[in-house]
Amino acid sequence: MTINRRNKNSNVSDKKMSSSKRENKDCKVDVDDLSKCNWIRIVIVLILGSAFSILNRYHVATVFENSRHLSHLSNLEREMSFRSEMGMYYSYYKRLVESPSFFDGLHDITHDNLTEYPSKINTLERFNLLPEVVISGMYRVYNRLTAHFEIATKECWQVERGSGLPPIISCVGAGDPVYFYLEVAWACASFTTSLIFLYAFVLSDSISGACFAVLAFFSNHGESTRVQWAPPLRETFAYPFVLTQMLLVAVILRQTKHVNEENMSFRNSVLIVSLSISTWLCLMLWQFSQFVLATQTLAVLIMCNLTVISKESTLIIILGQMLGVVQSLAAMFGNELLLTSIFTCLLLSSISTLIFVSPVVEKRWNFVVRGTFVMSFVTFLTLVLKTRVFTANQDSHILNILKSKLTNFKDFHSLLYVCAPEFDFLGWEAVKNLNTTWLLPTCILVFVVVLFNWLPLFEFYSKTHFRPLKNLEPDVVYTFLQCGMFAVMAGMVMRLKLFLTPHLCIVSALIRSQKYFKNLFGTTAHWGLFTIIVGGMCAKGYSNLMTQRNVEGEYSNVSLEELLMWIESNTERNAVFGGTMPIMASVLLSTHRPIVNHPHYEDAKLRERTKKVYSIYSRKPPEEVFKTLSSLGVEYVVLSRSWCYRESSSGCKMSDLWDVEDPDNQGKPEVCKQLISDTPLPFLREFSNQEYTVLRLTTPYVELKGVKQVTI
Repeated sequence: MTINRRNKNSNVSDKKMSSSKRENKDCKVDVDDLSKCNWIRIVIVLILGSAFSILNRYHVATVFENSRHLSHLSNLEREMSFRSEMGMYYSYYKRLVESPSFFDGLHDITHDNLTEYPSKINTLERFNLLPEVVISGMYRVYNRLTAHFEIATKECWQVERGSGLPPIISCVGAGDPVYFYLEVAWACASFTTSLIFLYAFVLSDSISGACFAVLAFFSNHGESTRVQWAPPLRETFAYPFVLTQMLLVAVILRQTKHVNEENMSFRNSVLIVSLSISTWLCLMLWQFSQFVLATQTLAVLIMCNLTVISKESTLIIILGQMLGVVQSLAAMFGNELLLTSIFTCLLLSSISTLIFVSPVVEKRWNFVVRGTFVMSFVTFLTLVLKTRVFTANQDSHILNILKSKLTNFKDFHSLLYVCAPEFDFLGWEAVKNLNTTWLLPTCILVFVVVLFNWLPLFEFYSKTHFRPLKNLEPDVVYTFLQCGMFAVMAGMVMRLKLFLTPHLCIVSALIRSQKYFKNLFGTTAHWGLFTIIVGGMCAKGYSNLMTQRNVEGEYSNVSLEELLMWIESNTERNAVFGGTMPIMASVLLSTHRPIVNHPHYEDAKLRERTKKVYSIYSRKPPEEVFKTLSSLGVEYVVLSRSWCYRESSSGCKMSDLWDVEDPDNQGKPEVCKQLISDTPLPFLREFSNQEYTVLRLTTPYVELKGVKQVTI
């Protein structure tokens, strides 16, 4: 017995040794077949992810420098290059950095009377300023540490600009506030690349597939991100965390595929908490994240009603999202835009339906009828909450934009958006670009092949009912649904292709999925197909990258510089300004003068205030415009010639917008042209150059000697 037992153990040992040898052999043969060597895969993934991050950071920083020659611009020119909402967000970072202490700066921006004069607002409640708060704190710590160790952090030199312009001092290095801010933006861009690589790896279970996703991202870089052109935008800081949150949802769906009420455990609580934190970051960093996460909730609900995932898995996702909303509301002092958003209403209706309605109907009807009823009830309850409970209209302009695209509806605010090219429908040019890099055809091929592999699961068990689809991979289904929703969003608003293209890159990683392609094509044909696609993508992708890198320019806006310098030198610190949103952001950033309107359009009262300021471009009588501006407390109004004399064949002149809003004054002369050429009283011309004219609003009273004040 002893001998036999020893022989048996010896045989087991031999089997283990031979198995180990096979594992080592497998590790050496195929980098995508490393399931038995997880530690090797982890090391390779970490190395490649880091390398791709560094590569993207270098690329976007180089393209930005080439396009603006930032290293040879003055601080004022750098600030001017941050137009519109970029300049507005950066202005709060500048105030935090320049204040005597971090907490003094924090008090300043939470009791702000410069942004919406005369109102005092808490900018942390109104705007998504977490990046600026964190970066300014990091900058202060960095400066103290480098000063303590006497480390030089920046280099300065004098730049001769020519053309009669005075020389300027330009500084580069992390010790300069602008460069430190940009370094964090580049870090977020690099993090995006790592997340695309990691998400693609998790989805395809293939290192070569993940590398292909990154190749697709670089080949379609201009269709995937704007960070190289506009680093201070919210999407720069938020999108990596949006990807993180979506990757976490995919992982949760995979791990909880068979979860039920009996095995809900501590692990699932951890999943909910981790999802809530990632959701919180998304919502804190970007006001648009709520709309993106609403599409995620819809995708999860669809999967639940198709029985791809269980109701308990759905609740894990939705509860995690709801906790993230609660945390964001607490951190943003009860932000009204988020509190009354369609996302919050959808979450409340989804939780209520899954807990109270779904158990009543799930045992009575088949899953097709049940799913239709549940989705209809969620939609109905969401609309009731949005229109009857949370009645604030902070996001009404978003709904009006969609309404204007689908119907003949027009109003001033929707036209102000849809007349911008980035808010137009997705053009064929973008679709053509995705085709020439082979990304779109690859994704279509992936979808067809995956669907072909899923066809046996769509068996009929009667003439009218499908068998529940519990055997589908939930992470793949979710990624497909999310990509489809991004495609609809991008089709409606071209700017949103920045969500679609990276997700197409992630989906394309499935081209290297052994499960879907190897069994269908065979190893040799699979590698051959992959090689052909990579070759086709590289040819056009390299050209696209070189086009970006070959953009060379030097930012210069003499007219705006003259305007800002005049304001700084010739007006009081408390002089109140009104004008177009991009110019007001520059006035706030570079002169710290109070303004009455700004580019952040996600507030109903601010939209109406901006509309009143824009009456300067209407056909109303000058006296009426004067009264309107005076009621806002405006002392100086800045007129832009390009806005006033803009020509457009598509009804997008400022006067065209006002003809829709104010039909009673159609055909009358535009007041801005009168003010620029003639400047009738009670306006007074104070400054004028090739682009800008500054008018002062004089008091409507004059003092006559020996006579009481008389109203004009």
